[in-house]
Formats: sequence, C-alpha cells, structure tokens
Amino acid sequence: MSPRKPSLVSYGLALPSALWMLGALVIPTLFIVWVSFWATRTFSLESPLGLVNYTKFFNRPTYVKLLADTVQQSLLLMAITVVLGYAIAYFVVMKVRQPALQLGLFLALVIPFWTSLLIRTIAWIPFLGVTGVINQALLFLRVVDEPVGAFLYSRTGITLAQVSFYTLLATGPVVYTLRNIPRSLPEAAQSLKATPLRVFWRITVPLTLPGVLIGQILVFLNVMADFATASAIGGNKHAFLGNIVILLYDSGQLPFASVIAVLLMLCMLGGVAALLKVVDIRRLGVP
Repeated sequence: MSPRKPSLVSYGLALPSALWMLGALVIPTLFIVWVSFWATRTFSLESPLGLVNYTKFFNRPTYVKLLADTVQQSLLLMAITVVLGYAIAYFVVMKVRQPALQLGLFLALVIPFWTSLLIRTIAWIPFLGVTGVINQALLFLRVVDEPVGAFLYSRTGITLAQVSFYTLLATGPVVYTLRNIPRSLPEAAQSLKATPLRVFWRITVPLTLPGVLIGQILVFLNVMADFATASAIGGNKHAFLGNIVILLYDSGQLPFASVIAVLLMLCMLGGVAALLKVVDIRRLGVP
C-alpha cells in the first residue's frame, strides 16, 4: 500500500508555523550573516562586503581564546551534567517505586525553573560570596580554616551555577527514555543470570542513549549561548563569546558583533551535527 500524500489541509495547518520560522529564525539569521560581511563599522545597507571582520577576529588571540573558552566550558558542562542527570533520572525512575514520590521529586527539580534565569543567577551570589552559604558550611565542617575567595567572580562559581541550571536539561530526556524501557527486558536478562551491572550496561544504557544525546544537545546549546551567568557571577574577570556580542552591539559595532554571532552559530551547528553522528535519535522511546 503506497503512503498517503499530504493533503492541502495539512499544508495549510503547517503554513503558520512555517511563516513564523521564516520570520523569527531564517530571515534574522540570514541578516546577521550578511551584516558580518560589511566592511564598515556601523549600520549601513550600502556597505561594501568583505572578510575584513573575520580576518580581524582570527588575527586577535584574545577573541580566539574566548571562542576556545566558550567551547571548553560547554564541553565541561556536558561532562558534568551527563553524569549528574543520568544518576538523578535513574534514581527517580528505577529506584523510587511510588508514582506520587516520583512526581514530587521531579517537581522539586522543575519548580526552580519557573523563575527566570537572571533571578536564579543572582540568587547564587549569596551562596558563593566570602560570607556565603558554601563558605560558612566549609568553615563549620572545618574543611577550611578561612573563607575561600575562589567561588564568586571566578570560573568555578560560573561552573557551579551553570551545573545547577542545566542539569535538569540532561535529566528530563533520560527520564522519558527510562520510563519507556519495558520491565520485561531487564527481568528477562536477570532470569538468564545476568548481573545487575551487566543489565545496566548492555540493556539500560543503550536504550537510553537517544535521551542522553538530546539532553546533551540542550546543555551544549544553552551553555554556548549563556552570557547572563558569566556577567553576574564572573564579574569583570571572566567572559564568554556571548558577553562580547552584547558589548559590541551596545557599542554600535554591529558587523563585528555579527561575526562573533555567526561563529557561535557555526560552533553550535557543528556540535549538534557531531552529537547526532553518535546516536540515532529516531530510536527515542523505541526499545
């Protein structure tokens, strides 16, 4: 039996979404790419085009280092959140048997995300300061003899805050895939004398890889684009490419800011493409 062809009704239903994507994503992206080739420094529709801004970027080691730092921070967050997110998801789904308790634990993770990222970022400042909660706990436990100043306005503080923000993104898709694994599969493996560790590595992990991949894509994209955390917690000492884009736009250097935005987008697309080569997400939810 041949597959049914899409009807005019289905095209009509898809048209509003297509128009929204065109106006909100495609056209602005193409405009940013076009502006990045402007040879003038300020806004001018008649500006000659060239690679002067890209040459300027790669000829300045400071900007290249910021690009490397941004990618490195994204990879670090992916490494941390994949472990934490999987552990949380596995505990909630596989170890907590009561549905009400599962829901309560998941809501405890989700509710903080009902506030804006900026509010959550600012809320971390009292925790990371010299007189903050973390330092007071370390002093109380006698782990340190004096307050540690390496938390606030540091790369460590930025990382701690981002881990708290983005671990949920790595947890949710894994929860979904774990809940879709039939209980009969691990039970059948255990009946064949397979150890719990072998069941985990040979059955659970492969079936949840699509969820892990989707979570890591979300973490990677969000950390690459995050500028609020570095601004609030990194202060003037630490910045990523997103912060430079904002500063350049504010100072009217639209073409050079567009170059950095384009490079960020290319890094994001390259990272997503590389991740999609690892796992087929079409297997999501299919045991």
